[in-house]
Amino acid sequence: MGRDRITVIIPAYKPDRSLISTIVSLRGSGFSEFIVVDDGSGEEFEGIFGEVSSLPGCRLLRHEVNMGKGAAIKTAVRCFTEEYADSPGFVTVDADGQHLPEDVSKTADEMEKAGSVVLGCRDFSGPDVPARSRFGNRFTCAVFRIFFGARVSDTQTGLRAFPAKYAKTLLEVKGSRYEYETNMLIDIVSASIPLAEVFITTVYEDGNSSSHFRPVRDSIRVYSRIIKYIL
Repeated sequence: MGRDRITVIIPAYKPDRSLISTIVSLRGSGFSEFIVVDDGSGEEFEGIFGEVSSLPGCRLLRHEVNMGKGAAIKTAVRCFTEEYADSPGFVTVDADGQHLPEDVSKTADEMEKAGSVVLGCRDFSGPDVPARSRFGNRFTCAVFRIFFGARVSDTQTGLRAFPAKYAKTLLEVKGSRYEYETNMLIDIVSASIPLAEVFITTVYEDGNSSSHFRPVRDSIRVYSRIIKYIL
């Protein structure tokens, strides 16, 4: 598979050095093109992003203020549509090191082989999975099955691969923060875009303490469109 032609998109907000190690590891797995978005992390993270911009194949984009994960992904996808015309597709990867290089590779390879959107799905049954993640995923999976007729194993995964032809569709998805990823799945299923899954290793560092997900505010954003659909 031509991983060197597949673009890796990484939205980043106040990242630690896991961002650097993620890029270096992915380069070792054959990826060579990266779009990293600094989502208004602030001056204290200039050192990390300075290292990112110096890595081969890395394009660094910046938001002056924090705009949210969805907005960061859209910024990167817009850049992809304008400047990466020769790429067959892209894969979104979280900046916190929770996506292993072999799983990113597996997800991207399946996308290129099948020509469909591919989700890297985790196993939520393990004892190390935070309760909020387990409950949230079970709830949204049930909603997708009942109301959208789609069986999705991991609605919250940030590891997703997309053929280039669907890039503009993602720019039309509503939302700027974590709700964007849920809205994305709703729009993909509603548009009958082919959707596949590969199973990946579940990695939670320190109980997922590095996550910037705000349980109350972001959960309301995530479920608001689902609730509107049901009502």
